[in-house]
Amino acid sequence: MMKKLILFGASNFADEIVQMFRDINKSKPSPEWEICGLLDDSPLMQGKIRNGIPVLGPKTWMQENDLGLYYFVCCIGNPKAKAKVVAFMKSCGAKFASGIHPSVILSETTVVGEGTVITAGNILTTNIQVGNHIIINLACTIGHYTILGDYCTINPGSNISGDVILGEGVYLGTNCTILEKMRVGEYSVIGAGAMVNKHIPANVTAVGIPAKVIK
Repeated sequence: MMKKLILFGASNFADEIVQMFRDINKSKPSPEWEICGLLDDSPLMQGKIRNGIPVLGPKTWMQENDLGLYYFVCCIGNPKAKAKVVAFMKSCGAKFASGIHPSVILSETTVVGEGTVITAGNILTTNIQVGNHIIINLACTIGHYTILGDYCTINPGSNISGDVILGEGVYLGTNCTILEKMRVGEYSVIGAGAMVNKHIPANVTAVGIPAKVIK
């Protein structure tokens, strides 16, 4: 019997996550997930169909329906917004799915938390801790003994070396490089293409090669 899945966030990225779960289904002897719909608070999204999946309504839909029938994934890329939405979903009693694309190389010593999605082409080596409600977008590498805090978003092509710690809610832009044993504090943003070779404090934005705090 397939598990019913609803995604929060009717965005272009949600379309990618729909496809990821379809690919997961194709990789199994029998399909695992039935993608039932999307939720989104934007009035412009109501009644739309995206990638063949209907938008069921805003987040208040969760207060009006039996959530015991469903699993949920939050597809919001902004970590602070994602954390707020997930808190609301938890208050409604939501249970969360995780999704790992069949192409991902993932060691048996790596732990992946609930609500996390790891899209196509990623490589995670050994003894990695991937927290809850994380997005790891296309074609990233993550090295040994790295720890990713809850709500992080890792954008395509990022390379995270071994023994790195990303705090809760870190946002890595496309093609970031985080060198070995570096620390990035909670809810900091690392700009696209940046290279981190020194520890980055919490709640800042850093850009460039090497990355420097700009605000």
